[in-house]
This record gives sequence, structure tokens and C-alpha cells, in this order.
Amino acid sequence: MPHADQVRNHARWRPGWHAGRTGYAWLLPLSDQPGLRKLVNDYQYALRDLPGFDLVPLEWMHILVQEIGFTDEVDEDQLKPLLAAARTRLSTVLPLTLAFHHAVVLPESLSLPAEPRSTVLELRAAVREATAEVLGEAALPPEPEDIDKHVSLAHSITDGPAIFAIATLSATPVEPVTAKIPALSLVKLTRDHSSSEWETIAEVPLGS
Repeated sequence: MPHADQVRNHARWRPGWHAGRTGYAWLLPLSDQPGLRKLVNDYQYALRDLPGFDLVPLEWMHILVQEIGFTDEVDEDQLKPLLAAARTRLSTVLPLTLAFHHAVVLPESLSLPAEPRSTVLELRAAVREATAEVLGEAALPPEPEDIDKHVSLAHSITDGPAIFAIATLSATPVEPVTAKIPALSLVKLTRDHSSSEWETIAEVPLGS
């Protein structure tokens, strides 16, 4: 994946979001992956003195799979049907094995792409279909410009050239790692701080 030439400030409200508002989402939490934690630590140590970036705390490492809707718009009574639909759809999806190695500069973040990307996209398609079964396609948040297929190391807090970030990432010696992910999480998400934070509502095992 090529590096972006420029970065822009990540710290802005997405449509509909504001301080204190929360939303339901499906995501893959990754803070319990020791190999990935070491890889992220190695990069973040190298990035510690690089201005213009906010490091993502290890506890909030994740891949966002699908947003569901704001908690003040989605009825809590719909959560059980959502979980049931997801369990049915994901019963034939095997636990994920994702590889991470070289970090890249994206327009708003420094990130570790997950490989194979097709695995994340296939999971997202299954989850989106399950969510649409319950809420209806029209109620789902619109497709984002860039679907998450990566783990963010740091978010940009300025606008400017990416050359120094590219140089820092390229000069950092790292070893590839794999992460085995057995389940998908339904969470209540907040974006009040520089990185997304959440409360886990339930987990859906893959291939169960």
C-alpha cells in the first residue's frame, strides 16, 4: 500500500457526531494480541518525538467493521435480533488470521494494514447484510470513503507533508506478526477523545 504524500487533521467531528453522543458498532478489538502489541510498541517508540501525531493507546487498538447507528436512534430492543442475525451469518465464517508488518501513512493516520484485506472486506459484507436484515438497508450509515482495513498507530493532528512520518516508519526495524481473532464485538462507541473508545455489549464467535 503506498504512502500518502500529505496528512490532514483527524480531529474533527464526523457527520452526526458531537460531544457525548455514542453509537453502536461492530468491531474487532485487538489489544489482547501480544505480537501485535509489540509491533505497535516498536513503531510508537520510534514515533514518540515526531510532532503532529497523537499515538493511539494500546487498549483501543481495533479494526472498525461496521457502524450500526447512534444509540439515541437505534432501539435497545433491536440489539438481540442484531446479535441473532450476526450469529447466523457468521456461523460459517472461520476465525480470522490477519498479518501485520509495514506501517503506512494514510491521509489522517499512521496505520498497519491488515492482510489479506479481502478477509476484512468479506467479514464486513457478512456483518452489513446481517445488520440490514434487522434495521433495513436504508437505516445503515452510508459506506465510508475508506473502509477500515488497518489498525491505527497514531492520528494526525495537523495538516502538512508526510515526508518525516514516511522516513520514520521506513527507518524502524520491525518483524511481521499474525493475529488470530476468534470473535466480533458489538460495542457502544464514543469519539469524544482523539481515538475511538468503547464499551463491549456482546461478542459473536466466528465459526460457532
